[in-house]
Amino acid sequence: MKIIKVAIIQLKNYYENQMAGYDKATALITRAADQGISIAVLPELSGCGYIPNQSIWQYAEPADGKTAQWACELSAQLGIYIGAGFIETDGKDFYNSYLLSNPQGKICGIIRKEDAEAYCFKRSKGDTYIDTDIGRIGIGICADNHNIDRLNRMKSANIDFMLMPHASPAPYKSNTQISESDRQLFEEQPYTVAASYSNYLRVPTIFANAVGTFPEFMGGLGVKSYNQNFCLMGGSLVTNAEGEIVSKMGSEEGYEVSAITIGPNSMTPVVPTVYHKKWLHPGNALFRYVVLPMVVRKGIRSYNKEHVLYLNTLRKG
Repeated sequence: MKIIKVAIIQLKNYYENQMAGYDKATALITRAADQGISIAVLPELSGCGYIPNQSIWQYAEPADGKTAQWACELSAQLGIYIGAGFIETDGKDFYNSYLLSNPQGKICGIIRKEDAEAYCFKRSKGDTYIDTDIGRIGIGICADNHNIDRLNRMKSANIDFMLMPHASPAPYKSNTQISESDRQLFEEQPYTVAASYSNYLRVPTIFANAVGTFPEFMGGLGVKSYNQNFCLMGGSLVTNAEGEIVSKMGSEEGYEVSAITIGPNSMTPVVPTVYHKKWLHPGNALFRYVVLPMVVRKGIRSYNKEHVLYLNTLRKG
């Protein structure tokens, strides 16, 4: 067993000013590093901000692009691991990706989001963990963490601790469309998901969410409520191997340093409750069975057509 310090970097959604996002992340990580951390964990798409429509493609970069260069330089300077999100392109497709840089200033792995925003990214079922000197680190990007399949794959991987970078919208008020009980379910969701992993895998979990507003979701009427009533509410937290909250943040930008214990654990795994055949938390059955599949199908068709046109336009200059 060993104890390491981790830092959640709860960053604002700097979708209108990417350089300000890099500057703020640098400042927060540097302050956290003074407390002896081993790893800093940024939210999903921290490199460009969470933009759930096809305008995000303008910020696409290769695996060794500016986000990787920034993370590697800062990792080497501070002697820590850094997890950062970015929109990755291989020249053929766009991916919602998350990289991990090491204290030697190198990228030690990249994970791509599987249950990605269908209008914006290619869905890629790939790796679930990255091996490092501080342990085998499981990584799931936002929606990937919310289903039982991903949890079972993490179980097979025998990870030491889990990172959950999110840009997870939640309702900031109740109204005629969103009941107070629904709003509370969204508020509890970070802990529900993190605890499901910790209780079943018996490992610490780090849930890092963004805060602030976001541009319009693509998806038509199927995501109307998201565009009207939701924002990024933070709520980042750390759970230990017993599923207990070690630390929890509010809805403001900042950082939180926590100590986690990793290593072999003899506690009996707790199998989570599964809702609507795959989800790890309660939700609306109509949305999950009807609306969401429709939005995903339309999104995949749009992505397959529009991203090719966009890339061809770029090549023609």
